Parts: sequence; C-alpha cells; structure tokens
Amino acid sequence: MNIKLSPSLARMDLLNIEKQIKILNKYVFSYHVDLYDGIYVKQFGLTPPIMKEIRKITDHYLDAHVYFTDPFAYLDTLIDAGADYISIHSEKMVNEAYRAADHLHQKGKKIGTVLAPETPVDAILPYVECIDKVTVMTIYPGYAGARLIPQTVSKITELVRLRAEKGLSFLIDFDGAGDKEHVGLMKKAGTDLYVIGKQGLFALDDDLDRAAQLCLDYIEKA
Repeated sequence: MNIKLSPSLARMDLLNIEKQIKILNKYVFSYHVDLYDGIYVKQFGLTPPIMKEIRKITDHYLDAHVYFTDPFAYLDTLIDAGADYISIHSEKMVNEAYRAADHLHQKGKKIGTVLAPETPVDAILPYVECIDKVTVMTIYPGYAGARLIPQTVSKITELVRLRAEKGLSFLIDFDGAGDKEHVGLMKKAGTDLYVIGKQGLFALDDDLDRAAQLCLDYIEKA
C-alpha cells in the first residue's frame, strides 16, 4: 500500500521546523500549509513568506490551504511562495473556478477545493472537471485539534464514487482529526492522502523519525 502522508505544518514545532522537515522528507507525499487571513476564519496561521522558506528545504508538494476572504487576489503570491496545490473553499469558487484553474494550470500548478462540514459534495459539481484535489473538512475550519464531525466522513466515499462515475482523477484528502483513533475511518472511506497533525504524528514520540514510521504503520494496519 502506498500511503500518502501530508503533515500539517501548522502543528509542527516552528522553532525546529527545518530539522523536522528534513526528517519527514523521506516519508511524505506533500505538506499541508494552512494560511489564514484572520477574517475568513478568526485565526492566524502560516504566511506566504514562511512557505517560501519551507520551499527551500523540501522538493515535495506544498498544498496551500487558503482560508482567505479573497483567495484569488493571492494566487500569484502563493505561486511565488512555492505552492504546488492551492486549495480554496468551495463557497469561494462560484464564478471563479474555471478562471482560477486555467491560471494555475498554465503556471504548472494544481487547484483544489475544500468542503466545509455542512457543504454537500453536490456543491462542486458545476466545476469538478477542472479540480485536481478535493479536501473534506472533518472539523470546523480554523480549529485545529477539534473533535471529529462523524457525518463528514461519508463525503469521502461519495467523492470516490463521483470520481469513478465521471472518469476523473482528482485526489481526495481530509483535514482534521487525523489521529490514530480516526485514520481507520478515513482509510475505509477511501481517502488518498492523510493530513496528519499534532495528535497523529508530532505527539507520538520525541523521535520524529520513529514517529513517522509508527504513523505509517498504524495507517497500514488500520
């Protein structure tokens, strides 16, 4: 089984982020980078300049999950900062999805969309053909460490079915509650990527190398 890990950088030790990334580079598919503007959600997270520094120490995909009021105003800023995927919440995609997808694809980048807990899969049907990745929020956006909302997991399975029916190839991941207790649910539902945070990876062991191996092991056995 090829397990695709995507550690959440917002849950890392920012004082030791270079050391941690250099350890994790041999285990991961991508890094999940949360970027907040403090308005769309009432939180602050990482910034494009920080992501630009991270780009210098990894060749893996950087998935910019943008919690912005106007994400489309920052597409080129995020590209310049090293983003490979730019994932935008579905309610912001209306009247912008194809234009944003064209712009990113012309730049050799990928576009994702994000489903908030109450947003149904049907919301992305008008533009699903241009999407490279769909993220299912399994907690409320902006609240890392919050409890899993169980009803959200079925959307992963629904997306797997939709992808097959339409002959598409977008990736599917989830954001929130990516811990040992819940990854089995995500695996059974059919997720492609595992966005892993503090409880799922960084709190397992002081030895991050060993922690990453344990993380892969418990996903394999889930």
